[in-house]
Amino acid sequence: MPLYHFATTDLPADTIAPEMDDVNTRAALVSDEKLTGEDLSAGGFVDETIMGKYLSYLASIGFLPLPEGKGKEKLPASNIKPEQKIALMRVGGRGALV
Repeated sequence: MPLYHFATTDLPADTIAPEMDDVNTRAALVSDEKLTGEDLSAGGFVDETIMGKYLSYLASIGFLPLPEGKGKEKLPASNIKPEQKIALMRVGGRGALV
């Protein structure tokens, strides 16, 4: 019964996760500034345009339903070709077309 403890304990409260930070990532981005000429160490963000693309893609493959109601903007068109959908139907797991 290797997974017995998952079902019989309060796993979220009993689990100790490691402390994580982004010190090494920030240092790498600062050093990349020499190559790229752009300092990205302050981080980035996902704006409405990028989120719209994500939602449009996920809705077009059937992973999410289309949004109900009216928002500030329409979702951008998702340019998934029929052959891409056929290929996604052959993939199992998280990459699969729903």
